Amino acid sequence: MTGTIILWVVIGAIALLVDIITSAFIFVWFTIGAIAAIIAQILGCSFAVQSIIFVAISAILMAVGYPMAKKSIKMSVKPTPTREQTYLGKEIVVDEDIVSNGAVKIDGVYWVAKNEGEMVKKGDKAKIIGVEGNKIIIKKI
Repeated sequence: MTGTIILWVVIGAIALLVDIITSAFIFVWFTIGAIAAIIAQILGCSFAVQSIIFVAISAILMAVGYPMAKKSIKMSVKPTPTREQTYLGKEIVVDEDIVSNGAVKIDGVYWVAKNEGEMVKKGDKAKIIGVEGNKIIIKKI
């Protein structure tokens, strides 16, 4: 009798440990299923019934709980901005004349630049006003 409780405790603990390490919220449902199997064992159910309860509870909770947990986490974590998005609002000095398209150097990296507004001459200051694909959109200040 106690051997099956130990089995369910080990399965639940391993599933919980894996979930803590991976932060995936996939294996925690097996821990809850193992708890349900322990309760079934305490109530005197056979090992086959315990196994069915473990699988059923784990599967149901994974099907229902995982999407809810994933959605909740996704809503609470702000997406990391791309490198280009961190440049928005930054003022730069232009290295070459740019009528409509050209190249600008930002933090040691050359970017394709699209000029919105009047012509930007070498040495003029421009402000990064947007990102369009892999292009930086600039405007003369």
